[in-house]
Amino acid sequence: MSKACPRANRSNGSRCEHCACQQQCMLRRLDRELPPAWRAPVSEAPFRKGEVLQRQGDGAAGELRMVKVGMLLMQRGGAGREGERPVGLAGCGQVLGLPALLELPAPLSFVAVTPGRLCRVALAPQCQGDAGLPAKVMRELAREQLQTGARLADWGRMARVRGVAAQLAGALLQLAELQRSTLVRLPSQAVLAALLATTRESVARALALLAREQALLRRDRWHCEIERAQLSAWAEGGRGRPAAAA
Repeated sequence: MSKACPRANRSNGSRCEHCACQQQCMLRRLDRELPPAWRAPVSEAPFRKGEVLQRQGDGAAGELRMVKVGMLLMQRGGAGREGERPVGLAGCGQVLGLPALLELPAPLSFVAVTPGRLCRVALAPQCQGDAGLPAKVMRELAREQLQTGARLADWGRMARVRGVAAQLAGALLQLAELQRSTLVRLPSQAVLAALLATTRESVARALALLAREQALLRRDRWHCEIERAQLSAWAEGGRGRPAAAA
């Protein structure tokens, strides 16, 4: 096995130069900082809807994976991994396999809710465990963990808002941020219902209400254009909502 730790070697340069996820990619940020001995080739791979890309409690995976395209459901179970429940959504730029670098079990499960693609970097055994990691890598690991923690906190804060329509408004704002676009690709109503601890029928009614209030415009079954200011008002409880929306 190669002695390289993550990042792409020069053969991956042209592909990475044209990647739409450069700003979100931890692998890219490390590219110019690490010495050649710490670099390794990057490969791409597709994933399917419903595929488990990381399972809570799993140990060393032997590779880092960075999501390029697609949407993932983050799930968390109890101490024995029983009763896993949705706790948020992730997308482009999400790094999987970080705990393996520190020889720790994965704290979350990630399940694909759409098809997508990811980049993969193999980890040599000597790259696993914090003793063998350069300080620059440790800073990037800390940054990624902080970002994931902040994302989970945002989803948790949203669940404290009263009313399905208000919670859905917060979820749509989170999706817009993940996708870096006001044209939001929606997960299924079943996924949204699981995240908001409600029913698919309540999600459908809340989507229709937000559309009537001009907080979003449905483009098709899977996409909507959001009005950020309007949705923000709903998400923060700033609008006078009908009682039926609560």
